[in-house]
Amino acid sequence: MADDAAATAAPPAKKSGGMMGTLVNGVGIFVLTLGAVIVGGTVNSKLHPMPDFKLDKDGKITAIAPAGSSGGHGEGEGAKGSVFYAIDPPLVVNFEDGSAVRFLQISMEVMAKDQKAVDSVQKNMPLIRNNLLLLMSNRDYQSMMSREGKEKLRAEALAEIKNVQKKQGGEDVDDVLFTSFVVQ
Repeated sequence: MADDAAATAAPPAKKSGGMMGTLVNGVGIFVLTLGAVIVGGTVNSKLHPMPDFKLDKDGKITAIAPAGSSGGHGEGEGAKGSVFYAIDPPLVVNFEDGSAVRFLQISMEVMAKDQKAVDSVQKNMPLIRNNLLLLMSNRDYQSMMSREGKEKLRAEALAEIKNVQKKQGGEDVDDVLFTSFVVQ
């Protein structure tokens, strides 16, 4: 009977690794995580190289696209060799939607083939901003929510910028891009 009791008794519990096992596991996880971060950062830097920056004569810092990129804006062949200029600060207008007052904030960039057109846009910026603000304040909320409404507004903004450039004797721009579009 004593043999039966000894046979049915549970074997003694094994000790886990204790403090040393926990420490080894922690170091192992840390090393694996560090390796993943380093490899991920290396792959990311190869896929998305950082642009160079230059300081303009007016004190603005602009990004220069790295060699081999298409302007950094994903516009394909149309953006190759183009110069971009951000209309800064973003344009903010308010408009009514029934009884509610809504706000529209748009960040825009002008695209041109050469620096002379960008310089001309910079020179005419107060007039361009004025005309764009007036153009954008006459909108209704529903049209701003659709892609077609945004594309129509973009086309009208481009026409307005070209009109100002033409009247002021400036160089023509190729396109205007919305880089941020917030309706609230």
